[in-house]
Amino acid sequence: MASTSSPLLSVQARHRLHATLLAAVSAAALNAGSARAEEVTTLPTITVEGQAERANGPVQGYVARQSASGTKTDTPLIETPQFISVVPRAQMEDQSVSTVSGALRYTPGVVPEVRPTSGRYDSIVLRGFGGGGTDANYVNFLDGLRVARGINYLVPTIEPYGLERIEVVRGPASVLYGQINPGGLVNLVSKRPTAEPYREINLQFGTQARKQIGFDLSGPADPEGRFLYRLTGLYRDADTQVHHTHEQRIYLAPSFTWRPTADTSLTVFGKYQYDPDGGFYGLLPALGTVTPSPVFGRIRTSFFAGEPSYERYSRHLASIGYAFEHRFNDVWSVRQNLRYVDAAQTFGTSSIASVVGSTFNRRSVYSQERLRSLAVDSQAEARFSTGALSHTLLFGTDYQQGISDTGYGVGTAPPINYLNPFYGQAIAMPRLDWTDQYQRQLGFYAQDQIKLDRWIFVVGGRFDTAQNTLTPRATGQRTVQSDTATTGRAAVLYRFDNGIAPYASIATSFEPTGGMTFAGEPFRPSTGRQYEVGVKYQPDGWRGLVQAAFFDLTRQNVLTPDPAHIGFNLQIGEVRVRGIELEARGEITENLQVIASYAYTDARITRTTNLASLGKRPVTVPEHTASLWAKYAVLDGVLNGLSFGAGIRYTSATAGDAANTLSVPAYAVVDAMLSYDFGRSRPELKGLSLQVNAHNLFDREFVSGCFAAMQCAYGLRRTVTAGLTYRW
Repeated sequence: MASTSSPLLSVQARHRLHATLLAAVSAAALNAGSARAEEVTTLPTITVEGQAERANGPVQGYVARQSASGTKTDTPLIETPQFISVVPRAQMEDQSVSTVSGALRYTPGVVPEVRPTSGRYDSIVLRGFGGGGTDANYVNFLDGLRVARGINYLVPTIEPYGLERIEVVRGPASVLYGQINPGGLVNLVSKRPTAEPYREINLQFGTQARKQIGFDLSGPADPEGRFLYRLTGLYRDADTQVHHTHEQRIYLAPSFTWRPTADTSLTVFGKYQYDPDGGFYGLLPALGTVTPSPVFGRIRTSFFAGEPSYERYSRHLASIGYAFEHRFNDVWSVRQNLRYVDAAQTFGTSSIASVVGSTFNRRSVYSQERLRSLAVDSQAEARFSTGALSHTLLFGTDYQQGISDTGYGVGTAPPINYLNPFYGQAIAMPRLDWTDQYQRQLGFYAQDQIKLDRWIFVVGGRFDTAQNTLTPRATGQRTVQSDTATTGRAAVLYRFDNGIAPYASIATSFEPTGGMTFAGEPFRPSTGRQYEVGVKYQPDGWRGLVQAAFFDLTRQNVLTPDPAHIGFNLQIGEVRVRGIELEARGEITENLQVIASYAYTDARITRTTNLASLGKRPVTVPEHTASLWAKYAVLDGVLNGLSFGAGIRYTSATAGDAANTLSVPAYAVVDAMLSYDFGRSRPELKGLSLQVNAHNLFDREFVSGCFAAMQCAYGLRRTVTAGLTYRW
């Protein structure tokens, strides 16, 4: 399918082009009538002015040139001394993704579907950090602001149909974003109102009874273009690969932009997302998935270990916010981004606790949760020179607040026999213990991007205060944990004339850690420190970007079991990750677009009280990942309008337990797409296109990851979708 990007030429640009062409034709005609035959007529130069790419705007094809996620300023990627990947709208459409995790399948250093779902959560492993439970690294930044999560299972996700691009910032990023996982962050960038009219409607059908309809309407609301609107919506209904589970989503995202002057803009964003059914999210034992059981062999990927009458996951999310920007003069400008979120969730499941022969003993969990959060980020930017130095100076303060309450209970459930499963057994609702939580964080940061000839320097620092208050309703005893942290970054890049740009950087991060030691002392924040050296390549005249980086990342103050007090932890653990990451994106020819990536990740537990895991690899972290995606478009001839693409994703073996005694085998998966633009050969059908996608084309059955012997997940089996889109 074609990208939803705005037309390459604005209305004003087209008027300028038409005027220039008219002048050229008129001059040529006059000269032809009056000049002698032997004289040569020189025509005026024709200049085409197009819309420049914005950091939060559409991308032409697969290669972005600008980004703000790494610096919070509109900066060319070639001048950003950090490895940042951008997944644009065109790639998401070509690969027909329905989750953010799925959109990251061809991104180096990211393991996006260790515990895959049909849309419940987007949890990733990034530069060796992430996984499940308390170590889960959820995708939780939208338009540069954190999307807060609840205490237990209330973790918001964002529908990718409402996104313009997805940006992966690797390594510690606390200087700009505060408390964050040291592996990095994924920033989702929303679709915004467009100055050019854009209208789209699409229908999609597929395997597992999939049905989907989406629409995207945008354009100016007045002749002067001071008021712009956009309305994006989607409805999806589908089964999943696991029996007795279902997925359903309703999504609506209105937005409105007011531009009273060329120097001032205000965009208001609204989002409503309701997931009546959250699909599957169960785990299975390693015996029967990673290795066959001598009693029952392999567990089917479609096997449902719960009870249909008890299983549920529903989630509401409503948000309202704005992005304001005003430019005072050539030096100073200010920005403020704000978002308020109200979310709720209900969750019930029965899961496998142990295996005896072919009998699976189960336990039940039930949870209800509500969350209200506010996030605001205020920035002042100054662009000026001091002698030979050019500065982009950024000052900012951000504030985050979250109020959540959850009822959580664990109970028993009757066992189920895998060889003769019987559903319909009654499960008693466990008693819910209610807890209230109040979180807040206040941060102050400053950053200077300095240019000296071809040298680019970035320095920044931040101070944070964070507080977390937990109050169990049963006791009313309040636990308050307060933390402060100072983080920094420094980087340098040199941009050669030939498009090569080597760089080096150092950055730190912090992340609060909940809980206390046996002695009652609250845990300190875990900290991260990273050294990175890399090189980028983007020559003039070629739409492409090649990046390579080596990094050394250490996380300290990691929780590790207290050997003297069972059930408690000490904070002396350490994890070290070193690796190499490569990514190449580009238009090889006018017809061919390619994405290639590779990552080598050497992750080790370097300090712990659990001697069995000392020096071992953390669970779910592969040593090697690689991917290749290519799309070819036929631009002439009888097949004009036909496009086809294919990709392969490889993940090496991973550890399935802390002692590395369980190994999850490597796997490779193939994807494919075929599309046809009817308007290329039939002008009366302009805007109509058909696309077919297959994920896991050869239906490879594999285990995507294990967190322990009783916690393994199957990867996603083959899915095929066919979509019809009309744009006008």
